[in-house]
Amino acid sequence: MKNLFAVVVCFLSMSSFACVCGTRTMTEKYIESDFVAIVTITKIYPNERNSNFYRADIKIDELYKGEKLKSIYVYGRSNRYEIGTSCDIYIPVNTKFVAYADKNDLGFYNVGMCSGLLYLNKTRIKFQENELAILKTLKSKTINFTDKTNYREISNSSLELQKYKGVKLEKRYAIFEIIFETDLVIKKVEIISGFGNPVDNELVEILSRTKWSIRNRLGVKSEAQEESKFLIALYYYEAEKGDKSFISFNYL
Repeated sequence: MKNLFAVVVCFLSMSSFACVCGTRTMTEKYIESDFVAIVTITKIYPNERNSNFYRADIKIDELYKGEKLKSIYVYGRSNRYEIGTSCDIYIPVNTKFVAYADKNDLGFYNVGMCSGLLYLNKTRIKFQENELAILKTLKSKTINFTDKTNYREISNSSLELQKYKGVKLEKRYAIFEIIFETDLVIKKVEIISGFGNPVDNELVEILSRTKWSIRNRLGVKSEAQEESKFLIALYYYEAEKGDKSFISFNYL
């Protein structure tokens, strides 16, 4: 089976064997995935001979993007005691999580260590609530396109966000859609879900001035297409412990 997790880099050192994942934003996870849903694992099957994946049957609790699936494939080992590398994962039966899955050349949907899975448990409740709220918004706006291009900003728009320190906002996030020309010149920036404040138009202007490039992943060469689209989320953090409130591209 073709290994789609080119962003995973496994390296061996004298003291450890670690798995390193490329950084992706929450909106990048969404638009690069072929299937996004809250799922519960109902059954897992042993790895087939020489396969790095095992099959897991799922129950879909909420579908955000893609077709309804009965099973996915997990990069790892079906037996937690047989994990071979730190890139392998084991997801036990009854685990509930947000699955971000890629479809491979054989039509199978895969998840792995670097898929950005969100496990729904009693830890980091606010973080989970934020991600689920964004997914709900994307679904309600019928944002379901898939683009696996690795866009990277080469300007530094985060500096322009400094002026919003101390700003008062009611909403915790805003989502914008960038539409590119073939040469990565920005054609248009649209507000998918704003802060509900005049600051939205200012943020559109900031994003309209950004510069972009494409970073090819290992074994995958990408080129911008006419009117290709990219999602960007901005997050609002309230004042805390003497620090002023602020807007950031970072999902903390």
